[in-house]
Amino acid sequence: MTRSPEIHENPGHPLGEFWEPMRQHRRHRRRLRELGPRKRRAVVTIVHNEAVLFPLWLRYYSRFFAPEDIYVIDHDSSDGSTSGDGFVRIPVSHPTFDNTWIVETVEAHQHELLERYDVVLFVDVDEIVTPTPEWGTLGAYIDEFDEEYVNCVGYEIVHLRDREGPLDPSRPILDQRGYWYAHDAYDKPALASVPMEWKPGFHKREDEGFNWDPDLRLIHLHRVDYDLCLARHRKWRIRTWQEVDLAEGWGTHNRVTDEDADFERWFYEDSGFEDQGIHVVIEPIPPSWRGLF
Repeated sequence: MTRSPEIHENPGHPLGEFWEPMRQHRRHRRRLRELGPRKRRAVVTIVHNEAVLFPLWLRYYSRFFAPEDIYVIDHDSSDGSTSGDGFVRIPVSHPTFDNTWIVETVEAHQHELLERYDVVLFVDVDEIVTPTPEWGTLGAYIDEFDEEYVNCVGYEIVHLRDREGPLDPSRPILDQRGYWYAHDAYDKPALASVPMEWKPGFHKREDEGFNWDPDLRLIHLHRVDYDLCLARHRKWRIRTWQEVDLAEGWGTHNRVTDEDADFERWFYEDSGFEDQGIHVVIEPIPPSWRGLF
């Protein structure tokens, strides 16, 4: 029997009371300066065999970045998902799933790109960064960006199988999915004009610095489709993981499957960061977000 999780109509973000002072600060800064020329911008990700999510990622970011400014670090993909065009492919090879190697590899490319670009956005293949619809587009946001880095506000889309069908990758995601929850583990420092040093997983900077913009969201697609999520977990489960990742518990939630745990319970009730006080409180996505991506 499919679970039917509780829907909270208007829970509000846990830190929403702090948003308006932050907004006023940024509005004041924008009034004090004139917009300069269009910023040189690049986006970068790292992928391994993502035949469903990579085309969705590329379709969205191609709206704001030219093909020559979209960098895809291809970690030994073998399914043909990175064999097309519309981006710059950077092949890399490593024998294990190794969070330390991944962050060091991305950092090196982000630092190098900032020698040629004003702003670099790094996101995983299941992450969509966008301002709130009332603010405008990602392209306009980057053109006005004048900070060293900014933390997004993380939200996780959840596929409610008793209300929504399987994901059709050819259609806009937010025309098919209507529920999400605030997920502060994805308040990632993703957009930067300075070289970054991240902790494994890219959830935080090494120096614990934090510069939050409540009008810039990171929409996490990990649970955008139940069967797709289960298939990705099965894929990750059989990969060879670095010993330190296993010892530290990094990415443990990515290995939960129906083989050794109640995957359905995890999908609807476990944020993967429960020990950090982050819980699944599902709410409707506001109508203004429909069709955004």
